[in-house]
Amino acid sequence: MSLILIHVIFTLLPGFDRHLFGLYLIAREEGRPIPELFTDPLYAKSGGGGNFVLSSSLVGYTTVLGAVAPMVHHGYGFFYRIRDDRIVVSISAWKSCRQTDAATLFNNFSSSLHEMLHLATTSQL
Repeated sequence: MSLILIHVIFTLLPGFDRHLFGLYLIAREEGRPIPELFTDPLYAKSGGGGNFVLSSSLVGYTTVLGAVAPMVHHGYGFFYRIRDDRIVVSISAWKSCRQTDAATLFNNFSSSLHEMLHLATTSQL
């Protein structure tokens, strides 16, 4: 499969990283210098190049739910779908990493949504 075809497939998916990936591929395939952005250490620290600490994705508005392992050892995979009456999430983290805990992230996320729902339904804006 050519790099261009892979990029075309990825651009159909949401996410800014796909657009940056496209810029990288164009430079590489045309023999141009790789833009400085991709060699800057802060690019990798910010998640560029597949180093996202929080890898999140909306998997759609269907009944299908996906999941994936975190991109980095100290990270999370956070996939969600939106239904008419709920938000369904799938959270993953490596058990071997003491810095992460998928259950804790889920509980905090769930509590935050419930607090926002309470504020939205009881406020008198």
